[in-house]
Amino acid sequence: MVDISEIVHFCLRDIDATKRELQRQGLVSEFEIDYEIRMILFLVAHIDGEVSSAESRLSEAVARRMNWSPMYRNLLQAKIEKQPTYSLENLKIGIGYSSMAEILYSLGGGMALIDGNFSQDEQFLIANLADLLLSADAELTCRVNRELERLFRLDSGTLRTPDSTVNDKDRTVETIEPEAIWEENDPVDLDTCLAELDSLVGLNGVKNEIKRLVSYLSIQQKRKEMKLSQTNLSLHMVFTGNPGTGKTTVARLVARIYRALGFLEKGHLVESDRSGLVGQYIGHTDVKTTEVVNRALDGILFIDEAYSLYKGTGNDFGLEAINSLVKRMEDYRDRLIVIVAGYTEEMEAFINSNPGFRSRFNTYIEFDDFSVDELGRIFEQMCEANDYSMDRMAKKRLEEILLQEIERSGRGFGNGRFCRNLFEQILRAQAMRLSEAKIALTKTDLVSLEAKDFPVI
Repeated sequence: MVDISEIVHFCLRDIDATKRELQRQGLVSEFEIDYEIRMILFLVAHIDGEVSSAESRLSEAVARRMNWSPMYRNLLQAKIEKQPTYSLENLKIGIGYSSMAEILYSLGGGMALIDGNFSQDEQFLIANLADLLLSADAELTCRVNRELERLFRLDSGTLRTPDSTVNDKDRTVETIEPEAIWEENDPVDLDTCLAELDSLVGLNGVKNEIKRLVSYLSIQQKRKEMKLSQTNLSLHMVFTGNPGTGKTTVARLVARIYRALGFLEKGHLVESDRSGLVGQYIGHTDVKTTEVVNRALDGILFIDEAYSLYKGTGNDFGLEAINSLVKRMEDYRDRLIVIVAGYTEEMEAFINSNPGFRSRFNTYIEFDDFSVDELGRIFEQMCEANDYSMDRMAKKRLEEILLQEIERSGRGFGNGRFCRNLFEQILRAQAMRLSEAKIALTKTDLVSLEAKDFPVI
């Protein structure tokens, strides 16, 4: 009989370090990580239409290892149930970060094998997961497969699943080809994109700059249609400002806008940072940079904290990444747009680190910090999107916290990212308060956030 605790230990052996690293970099919240772990368990358990007792026991064991309370598990489940489709594209962290990808793939394989019935549906799903999460590292895929086969005492090659992906409307889980996750739904409408831009809280200066750029590009397109000469304008951009000010969100919209205008074929956004571009030994950096660029072709490569590539020393592999990036920008000047982002002063030094950068990046957009009122609106939007509400005292407490945090953090204030983390912290406090109430809970109880749920800062 398979030891479930051994399976959980193998699959989640690196989860604590992965959480710390992703949160240290301010990339994602703990809730988002937990959600993707819960989602992978849900996807595999439900793919063949029936959740077995072994699959339920594995889910429970994972929940205990992750220290999820019953109320917190309900929050994770509620987020899953709100998804329009149970799609692999919801595993965004796993797609973007290799450490999380290995964890999710291991969990998926463990869940598929736990009941001793590796069905055809499960085989196709694991094949899709392998392509989606680990396609760039065949050696890692083989190593994880071998270890899972050893734990389950299976013959070597059991996890060699079908190569083709599935798009069977009769299946519970929608499976997709890996490349499809980068493409926006057709058609992309410019007016819709601009309406989404206008709906963002604050960012008035950013919105004006984007609209000016759209007007310029639209006119250039009309000149082209009338066989008039066009002015060549570099479409690469520099986004400057503090974390959490909407740079990534706007970059996604810019990708769709460029596609709507006909300047990009796909209009997808590939996010990366120093860890995704810089290797550990000579020659490794160029390989990693090339792989990331290839994924971004016909779309936008968004490099957050791009200044970390330049450390001012000649023996740092970051300089190799910069030189490789400049070469790829030239090689694929008609298929690749690069947006680099980071703190204002540091980005100035970064742009000056290579002569090729200054001529290619001539559109600079500054993202100002959000005001207290704007942060309050962002928080209220989170509440509305997740069926929560605040009373007058809770709103007053929110304003106090935002003022204190802005004053205390200064340049390091997380803006919208702080609001998201605060929101999830408050949901946990509310869940704890309700679970200790020992009363029959009403709908009003479940949606109401009170001042006592907010932390003391």
